[in-house]
Amino acid sequence: MKAQLLCTFTYLDAISICLDDIYKTHGVQNVTNVKSYSYIETPNNVVCIYNISSEGSRMKDTISINRKKESNTFYSINALNSLIKSLNNGVLDKTYRIEWSIYKDMILLSDANYNCRLIKIQELSQ
Repeated sequence: MKAQLLCTFTYLDAISICLDDIYKTHGVQNVTNVKSYSYIETPNNVVCIYNISSEGSRMKDTISINRKKESNTFYSINALNSLIKSLNNGVLDKTYRIEWSIYKDMILLSDANYNCRLIKIQELSQ
């Protein structure tokens, strides 16, 4: 199986429980590159981002996510599509070029109305 990048949402005071759950759910040997980021504007909100190399059930409050390494930008496909539409006069054009440096150290998520939310993040020391 190809490695999959996942993002689990939690809170600062529950981060150790969340990390334990990640390893229990997927197996210690199947989890790599675990990093935790807090939201700059609401530092109690935290995301744990990690690769898994196994199939299996997905944890609660977890989504599949993608990353642009050059800008350390994480994004869901729905958020990317929403972003393109907002930048391209409502048209979803999959060849539209995103200037990723604008979204440096951010996570792009879609809300309930499929609008793109831009959230500035900072890595937590582990």
